[in-house]
Amino acid sequence: MAKRMFVFGLLLMFSLGLAAQDKDGRVLIDKLNLMFKNAAERATVSEAEYASGLEALYTEAIKERDQNQIDPLFFKRYQRVLMVLRLFVMPGKKGVLSPIFEKEFVGFVEDVDGVRINIADKGVIGEVAGAITNEIMNLYLYPDSIKARAKLLKEFESKYGVKK
Repeated sequence: MAKRMFVFGLLLMFSLGLAAQDKDGRVLIDKLNLMFKNAAERATVSEAEYASGLEALYTEAIKERDQNQIDPLFFKRYQRVLMVLRLFVMPGKKGVLSPIFEKEFVGFVEDVDGVRINIADKGVIGEVAGAITNEIMNLYLYPDSIKARAKLLKEFESKYGVKK
């Protein structure tokens, strides 16, 4: 049943036109969001299915990076979101791997939101989830920022004589 639902989700993505060639990474983000939408509608998703979906997205991101459809910065930030999402559902956060979970969650939230969290605090899951949401939005806006930066650089060059 779970496999059928996953296949249905993939078919839905293709039918929505998300399988079109990605030019800036937004299709990858749309697929990630659609994966979570489908999971939320089903209410239960196994850890294996969740991991499989994230791995498929990661494989697709590698392919797009290798074909120069996304740039290295977008790839690294998208990869980090996928990694944090994967760690988020892994068991053993209080065991031998706890330093890895703490380092990644604390670092991610600080890098994205500028806030240093204490992993032992109540509400830390919400902080990590909020940072994931913010980074997904940042990645969605990233292609526009590249264009805006190029325009701003030209303005700086003419206004201040600054050249890259």
